[in-house]
Amino acid sequence: MIGSWFLKRLHPREGWDLFLLVAMAIVCLPATVTMADWVPRDDGLIPLAIIAFLMGRWLALDEATGSGSWLLAILLPGSLAAFNVASHTLMLLPGSGDRLVDFALRWQVWLQAALSRGTNNDPDIFLFYIALLCWAIVLCSAWAFYRRQRTLLALVMITLPGAVSVYYSGKGIIWLVLQSGTGVLVLALGHLAHARHSWEAAGIDYATDLKSELVVSAMLTAVAAMMLGFAGPELSVRRISDWFWRTFRKPAAQTEETMERLFGGVAPASGGPYLGEVAGGSSYLPQSHLLGGQPELLEQVAMEVRTDEPPPLPPDLPMMMQRELAGVETAPHYWRGGSYDYYTGRGWKMSTEERQKVEGMLPLSPPPAYREVTQHYTLTLPHGDTLYALSMPAWVDRPVEALWLAPSDLVRLASEVTTYTVLSRLPTPTARELRATSTDYPEEIRARYLQLPAELPSRVVELAHQVVSGGETPYDRARLLERYLRQYTYSLEVGRPPENEDVADYFLFELQKGHCDYYATAFVVMARAAGIPARLASGYVGGEYNFARGVYLVRQLNGHSWPEVYFPGWGWIGFEPTASRPSTEFPEDNALPEPGGDGAFEELPGQGNALYWWPAGVAAGIVVALIGLSVMLRYRRVQRVQTMTLTWVWGRVQVSGARMGLPPNPALTPREYAAALAAEIYRRARQTRRRHWSWLNLAAQAGKALEQLAEVYSLQLYGHPGSVSAVEQTARDLWRLLKKPLRWFLVVGWIQSLRRSPGS
Repeated sequence: MIGSWFLKRLHPREGWDLFLLVAMAIVCLPATVTMADWVPRDDGLIPLAIIAFLMGRWLALDEATGSGSWLLAILLPGSLAAFNVASHTLMLLPGSGDRLVDFALRWQVWLQAALSRGTNNDPDIFLFYIALLCWAIVLCSAWAFYRRQRTLLALVMITLPGAVSVYYSGKGIIWLVLQSGTGVLVLALGHLAHARHSWEAAGIDYATDLKSELVVSAMLTAVAAMMLGFAGPELSVRRISDWFWRTFRKPAAQTEETMERLFGGVAPASGGPYLGEVAGGSSYLPQSHLLGGQPELLEQVAMEVRTDEPPPLPPDLPMMMQRELAGVETAPHYWRGGSYDYYTGRGWKMSTEERQKVEGMLPLSPPPAYREVTQHYTLTLPHGDTLYALSMPAWVDRPVEALWLAPSDLVRLASEVTTYTVLSRLPTPTARELRATSTDYPEEIRARYLQLPAELPSRVVELAHQVVSGGETPYDRARLLERYLRQYTYSLEVGRPPENEDVADYFLFELQKGHCDYYATAFVVMARAAGIPARLASGYVGGEYNFARGVYLVRQLNGHSWPEVYFPGWGWIGFEPTASRPSTEFPEDNALPEPGGDGAFEELPGQGNALYWWPAGVAAGIVVALIGLSVMLRYRRVQRVQTMTLTWVWGRVQVSGARMGLPPNPALTPREYAAALAAEIYRRARQTRRRHWSWLNLAAQAGKALEQLAEVYSLQLYGHPGSVSAVEQTARDLWRLLKKPLRWFLVVGWIQSLRRSPGS
């Protein structure tokens, strides 16, 4: 009985169905962010959103609440709620004060780091701004829905941040889809509720069975929207293209080989599909798909990569500062997609012996010295199932397939995802350390990475021995090969090698110019001929750094192949024989600082990393937006007051009367309704216990104002034109007298109802 009494007292004006749907749509926002796992221990966002929704609804339904009160509700309670969420405590609980003080000190440290262009790795600071942003968004959406009756705007405000979170994290799609389905129902029922409220206020008759028919149609539309939300990403052009070439890749390769064998005199095709990798299939040069491509296609961004490294030096830096900072430039990035081990003479094959599902840490031993780099990839072009990573991937954030040649010989990572995060361990050996490595290679390394075709021309082997004759160690010999090959001319104006000629031999002795595939192939073949285990790696190199977004934009034209040499203990170390690229550097001492260590890079004045500034920028943007919104709402409120009418005041009186238990009754005249409402106010004043005479005086003021309002409203409604003078000023004066009594006696009645027993 107590439960039914509370439900009756707390029954929302819009109905429980619409109230719960709006609450569900709002809760989906923090649920989406929580599932993304941006920071640990973010489970306080959902209760925060619920509290913000209830407060926003209460403020929006109270017509007396101005924009100033609404802005304070965002800044003051929102800041306190965000502090509670970020400090993982609840005010007034034991120990909560110490936690709040500790978090305030940590926030002060973050603020000092932001102002001094420093760094800060406290995830709770990020959680604080996320919580504050969530509070503001939910409050604004409740205001838009209940006060402004703009349902679509409210749904956009709570859906867009969740969509951004899903886009960058790749997680939480189920909550976003649920929010879209719920939003369809809210959109339908919300418009109906607003329309019914307007019809009832205007006394317009309407059909009472509209809701049942609308709910059926809205539910069917919501189910269709949710199904489309789940299936939409799978039906994208990119995924369909990937599926097609993954399914028909082997038949296409067989058809191509047959056509080349039967119709060898036909000119080779310059276009064709993008082949990201070949596993045990046709032999080819990895980057040959770029040759003959259209310039506008080569300019397309293949992927965006965000790393935790300091940004590179800006290109417009003065020469004097470039000389001073010459040793702090970020090392070139080689985004490896896969490695090729088997050389056929006409190209390369990628062998795999085992495919294994992995997530989290990969079973690979780290090199003796390395630096860790975290990379977040967003692949923007069809990539098959090839994933990219710097050097040796040590951890991946989602389940993928690892292709192995041996337990410690990783070929590549494979998955159809388009966003993922990888932690790589980049070896940082010195030249002295590489010279000191052993030449006692494991047997599986010798068998696989010294392989050469039997028909390899002898002059290639002879040239290899001649070039490396002055090197005492494998490292010195590899550097001699690198220096020798960089004498060849770099050119993209080359086609495929002749049918019956070895690629390395053709490049070294006949063509003597070419692109990265030719350089890397010649290096690996000559290194193997000299007894040095080597392989060919393929992917992308470099990219354009976007200082505004803090990401590398890697385009198709950044496609690259390079050789890697095996050094026992260190693993695979890359070299750069391609003449168009800077040669590799191996200092005697490791000059690359550890991220976040004592040797961290100092950012240049005016060139701070956008990653460090975006929380402060978000907070500043929120404050500016709220101030602008407050000014706009204040202006609109002033405009509304300037055009106040008796009809508007009478409507506010009827709304307050309905909340006091006296809904508008068409059978009563304005004078009769005003008298009934004045009696109800007087009854509530008589039941007060404290400051009894003050409440009675306030009730008397309300009774006189109601009587005067009913009189002038009746004259305007039923009298002749011009019978009421100065209507606008009269309406403003009467509302000034009625606003305070109506608000306070509504609260008085609510308190009195709580004091009474449910059974009395």
